Amino acid sequence: MSLMFSRPRHLLVFTLLFLSVCGYADQQFVGREVCAECHQSQVKQWAGSHHDWAMKEANKDSVLGNFGGAAGIDFEHYGEKTRFFQRDQQYWVSTHNSQGEEQTFRVDYTFGFYPLQQYLLDVGDGRLQALSVSWDSRSKEEGGQRWFHLYPDEAIPFDDVLHWTGPYQNWNSRCAECHSTNLTRNYDVQNDRYDTQWSEINVSCEACHGAGKEHVSLMSAGQDNDPSFGFSWSLNPVGQWLHDETSATASNKDAAGFGDKKQHPQLSVCGSCHARRGLIGDQDDVGEFHQKHNLQLPQTPLYHADGQILDEVYVLGSFMQSKMHQRGVVCSNCHEPHSLKLRAEGNGVCAQCHRPDIFDQSSHHHHAQNSTGAQCVNCHMPETTYMVVDPRRDHSLRIPRPDLSEKFATPNACNQCHQDKTAHWASTAVANWKNTAPTKSGFKRPHFSEQLAAGLSQAQNAQSQLMSLAMAGHQPVIIQAAAILALQNHFDQSALLVAQTQLHHQNPMVRAAAVELLSQVPLPQRWEDLSALLDDSSKQVRLTVARHLVEMTDVPKAKAALWARGQEEYQVVLKMHEDTPNGQMNLGLYQLAKRQFSAAERSYRRAIEMNPSLVGGYLNLADLYRQQNNEIDAEAILRQGLERAPTIAALHHSLGLSLVRQKKYQAASEALAQATIVEPSNSRYSYLYGLILQRLEKPQTALNEWTRVLALRPNDREVLMALADQSYKLGKLEMALSYADRLLLLSPDDQRLQQWISTLRRQLGR
Repeated sequence: MSLMFSRPRHLLVFTLLFLSVCGYADQQFVGREVCAECHQSQVKQWAGSHHDWAMKEANKDSVLGNFGGAAGIDFEHYGEKTRFFQRDQQYWVSTHNSQGEEQTFRVDYTFGFYPLQQYLLDVGDGRLQALSVSWDSRSKEEGGQRWFHLYPDEAIPFDDVLHWTGPYQNWNSRCAECHSTNLTRNYDVQNDRYDTQWSEINVSCEACHGAGKEHVSLMSAGQDNDPSFGFSWSLNPVGQWLHDETSATASNKDAAGFGDKKQHPQLSVCGSCHARRGLIGDQDDVGEFHQKHNLQLPQTPLYHADGQILDEVYVLGSFMQSKMHQRGVVCSNCHEPHSLKLRAEGNGVCAQCHRPDIFDQSSHHHHAQNSTGAQCVNCHMPETTYMVVDPRRDHSLRIPRPDLSEKFATPNACNQCHQDKTAHWASTAVANWKNTAPTKSGFKRPHFSEQLAAGLSQAQNAQSQLMSLAMAGHQPVIIQAAAILALQNHFDQSALLVAQTQLHHQNPMVRAAAVELLSQVPLPQRWEDLSALLDDSSKQVRLTVARHLVEMTDVPKAKAALWARGQEEYQVVLKMHEDTPNGQMNLGLYQLAKRQFSAAERSYRRAIEMNPSLVGGYLNLADLYRQQNNEIDAEAILRQGLERAPTIAALHHSLGLSLVRQKKYQAASEALAQATIVEPSNSRYSYLYGLILQRLEKPQTALNEWTRVLALRPNDREVLMALADQSYKLGKLEMALSYADRLLLLSPDDQRLQQWISTLRRQLGR
């Protein structure tokens, strides 16, 4: 994994953080040297791998970058100068510190090696920070052998949240667990310092196999009849992938039980680091992935609307969408687990299961044999480049869908190569290949991507598509869960029934998503629906239930012990992340739900202190003051946030609402207007801005504003209703009827709307 973050999204929702806290007791870990006594070939394969190079002490053998010797070498990025040099056989960097002052730091460790290498600098209090100026370790022919900045197109001054000294580049909390073996963070919350330790500096044998003491003891005693050989899990793939005479693709009857219904240990072990997820336990513990992590579901803006990777989401989230996962394929079927190299070159990896006489032919891929377009991965695993130079492949292994690009502006592999062509051109070509009309998709079997894209893109039939997908038992469970979560934007009685039904799904991701959706109902009904899951077998589900039942005060005696146990488990997870700004904010959310106002205020202020650009901290603190009827302090903290982040629409919007509550309507309209300027497509902002315009007796201006945003969000019910109502009040009955008819298309069973339309038609003499 690498250390690279896009600008954070600012959501007023609970977010668990990205990495871990603790490992096994050190005495259980024996170290690679002991493993090598019996497993020399595996250790030899591992040597020089990405896991070997995950982290190393900085020396002449590990540092790849050109530090220019004693004379040094300079690099400048938007006026911030960084100087690399060597002194006393050590490597040094002079650059801007967290106060914007030039300071010299020793390079303690290297981080990764290809296609880039980063460097870790000690800034005090046990903190290691990853420098944003990195070494491009590719060859000169590839454009490498140079220093470059991870954010090449924008200035990152010392007070920017993405500056190398900031929280998003902190090694201890953001990336250490996945780059070392048996790492413990050892954060001292009272003194705000770390004493982070590890058993081995890089990703060594026991990072994947688990602590080896028991294994060594059993093998030394000749007791080799344990199926897991003294480890807590076996990472061996099961069965063999075999062809029969009539099949174009191999099958494995032993692996058929794995996939969505049962999880192979490889997905838990490999996925712990190769996934965008939040930690809820010790990642070295025995058990399935969902007992230790919350996996980020395919949602915008981290994924494209059809589920393809967009932000840096790594591998597991896309792989779990694939048919290969459904059929029991695991990581080591394609990747050699010690060297991490592919099992074969070129199309050979795919040819292990997919007969080349059928698939590696122009009749299948429609490109010249051995050309770039004939490579399986270029069509089915397109690349996205992160960290400027690091291309990574989408592992959802899907058929290219340029027809969806036409509908939903999602990417497709065809146009990633044929950049001079349109999506319509590509869609027509694919349709012709399939001997279908150009207006058809060209695919015999429906794929979830069309329904998911319609739902996440807020198409006219978004709710029905999402509900259908949420209940589709033949679809990947990660997609079912994503569809349920997306129904938060379409919550009504029908969505409620979907959530209640899926509370009993066999997969914890789906159950947890259903719990999340039911958080929108009042607390008494929430308790009635969720209390049965207080002792769910999945920790992910139990924690989600506990979070949404925090506010319970009068717990029935029969469930009191379970509820209390869930709250304790939830608090432990909150404490795990006290060293991060988002962790402090989540702690504040919990304390606020418990009406512990002073504690919540301290947590929010601590979050802002740790990350002055944490927009959620300002928003949540303002909301705390609102609940205390303290609009003066709410306004003050929002203005403080705007000084730090003047381009964040949510801050302008919240300030406007605070001013409304203070009856400062003119000032409120100015703040709400600014929110619509900064984020013009946000229909909620536009809707509320229109309401304040009505209050200021500017009905036509309100109508104009809603008309503007409706062009961007043509199926927004709230805006359509506002337009219909305002048009009616202005005597524009034809216009009111047209909006009402559009509403009826979205809600055909709304009897009150049907009655109003009938009234309008009578008034128009129809």
